[in-house]
Amino acid sequence: MPVHTRHWTTRLPWSDPAGRFSVLKATCLIVTTLPAAWMAQEVLSGNWDFPSPYIGLIYHSGLWTTYFLLASLMVTPLRAISGWRRLVQLRRMLGVTCFFYCLLHLVAWFGLRFWDWLALGDELFGRLSLWLAILSMAILLALAATSFDAAMRTMGARWKQLHRLAYAAALLGVGHFLLSPGSVQGTPFLMAGLLAWALGWRLLARRSLGESPSAILGLGLIASLLALLLQPLWLMTVQAATALSPVSALLDNLNPQVWQYLGMPPVWQLLAWTLATVSISLWRQAKTSPKPISTPHSIS
Repeated sequence: MPVHTRHWTTRLPWSDPAGRFSVLKATCLIVTTLPAAWMAQEVLSGNWDFPSPYIGLIYHSGLWTTYFLLASLMVTPLRAISGWRRLVQLRRMLGVTCFFYCLLHLVAWFGLRFWDWLALGDELFGRLSLWLAILSMAILLALAATSFDAAMRTMGARWKQLHRLAYAAALLGVGHFLLSPGSVQGTPFLMAGLLAWALGWRLLARRSLGESPSAILGLGLIASLLALLLQPLWLMTVQAATALSPVSALLDNLNPQVWQYLGMPPVWQLLAWTLATVSISLWRQAKTSPKPISTPHSIS
């Protein structure tokens, strides 16, 4: 392939660094657009008209902003655990997608307030969760603006330092979600557990334990326990005004009938994630471990 053609094709979102079509990146591109297509269908069909289409749009765009941000943070751990080096090609796409949904979230919030700047300012003044969202969005803007190869080459080592702030953006984003009035169970605590896992894995990697099955098992159990205990603690403090009691919240984790309405509790999802990551780590360890040298049987 000529050099000028290869340079052009590498810019396509479904191309690998060599300019070839990548099934992995094409699949990721489709997956990242599905939530936007679904939200557009819900708005256009009128399913979200009452009380306002912006309410559903705000919630789901914020939800997917956080999901894709956490997914981008999982790329490096999964690459190290699985040994699948091509996964790193998805990190930029996931990060840019996260910023897109973040902008959609912001526009929907403005739309719900009819772009009334005075009302927006009054609401911003009295809500800590909105300040966390603004800080997170500012970081995401800086990361998106420097997500190009030219910025990476120009900034050098500073580029890595800046993009480590993705963890701070995730922490602020999850905090924003947890402080929302309806965050009393389910998804916010799952996201808190996943973020704790991602941060914990970085600590393991610094100690050369990021690929250790036993270390990954311990990390998964800690993250699962954190998600389990954070909910009742949150209900007793930040969300004390809710009618849901901390004891009933804990018991709901053992009641499959409740799961039909609320989905699988975060603790079980995180334990499933732990099982998956430990299994991948064990599989890779068995695959890469040296095989014993066979010796011919002695003839008696």
